[in-house]
Amino acid sequence: MIEPSATGAALLESLRPAPLGGVTVARLGQAGILLRFPTATVLIDPYLSNHCEAVLPRPFDHRRATRAPLDAAELEGIDLVLTTHDHLDHFDVPTLRSLRDASPASTLICPYACLELADHTDWPSTRVAGMDDDDTLWMHGLRITAFEVAHDEVEEVEGHARFLGFVIRSADLTVIHVGDARATTALEHTLGAWSPDLVFLPINGRSPERQEQGFAGNMSAAEAVELASSAGTGLVIPMHYDMFMQNTDDDALATFEQLAARANLGVRVAAVGETITVEGRSAE
Repeated sequence: MIEPSATGAALLESLRPAPLGGVTVARLGQAGILLRFPTATVLIDPYLSNHCEAVLPRPFDHRRATRAPLDAAELEGIDLVLTTHDHLDHFDVPTLRSLRDASPASTLICPYACLELADHTDWPSTRVAGMDDDDTLWMHGLRITAFEVAHDEVEEVEGHARFLGFVIRSADLTVIHVGDARATTALEHTLGAWSPDLVFLPINGRSPERQEQGFAGNMSAAEAVELASSAGTGLVIPMHYDMFMQNTDDDALATFEQLAARANLGVRVAAVGETITVEGRSAE
C-alpha cells in the first residue's frame, strides 16, 4: 500500500490559499484533485472510498494500491465538486454522499450523461448542475468550461457527451483537468486554444490485454509528454497511475519524467497528499 505524504487535518491545513491569485493543489490519488483558489475551493473526481473493489466483479481487481489521504466527511467548505464521467473511480457515489453533507453549500457539476447516476447520491437538485461539450458556467469567481474527450472513443448518451474535461479560469490562472482522456488531435487543439498555466494529464496508458478485460484506455506517458509539448501547455502534473495496479503501466511515472526532461516540459510530480502552489500571472 502506498502511503500518502500527508493525511487528514495535516493535509487540509497545508491547503492554504496561494498568494497573488494563484492556486494551491493537492493530489488525492487516481484523478482526484483538490484546488484552493482565492475565491473558491474546487474538488475534481474524488475517489476516497473502496467502492470499486466492493461492486465491480472479476476480472476487475480494484483493490486500492494507494491509501486515501482523506475521509470525505473531513472535506468541509468545498464550493464546487466536478466529476468528468460516470466511471466509479471518478464518480464515487459513497464519497459524493459524504461530501453532500460535509459541504452543504457545495454544488455538484457533472456531465448531463451523469445526472441519472447523480440521483443515487441524493444531492438536492438545486445543488446539481449538468454540463455538455462547450458549456460554460460562472460560479464563485471562476469560469468553468466543459469540453468533450475520448476515453478510448468519444461516446454520447442521449445526445450528450459521456466524457468531459474541464477548463477552470480564475482572474490569473487557467487550469485544465482532462479526465480520462486519450491523446487526440482534438484534445491538442483544445489545450493549445486555452494555453493553460496548469494541466492534469493521465498517464496510465492502455494495452490490448487491459482492453480485452474491459478497461477503457488513457493516454500513455509518452503520449502525455508529446501532447503537452505540442500544445504548448504550462506546468503539467501527471495523474491516474498509482491506484489500481491491474490498470496501469508499472513504468509510467518514470517514463513520463524521463521523456518530460528530454522535452524540457514544465512538470511537477505530486505524491498523493502533497500540496504545491502555482502562482498566478499577477505574481510575475
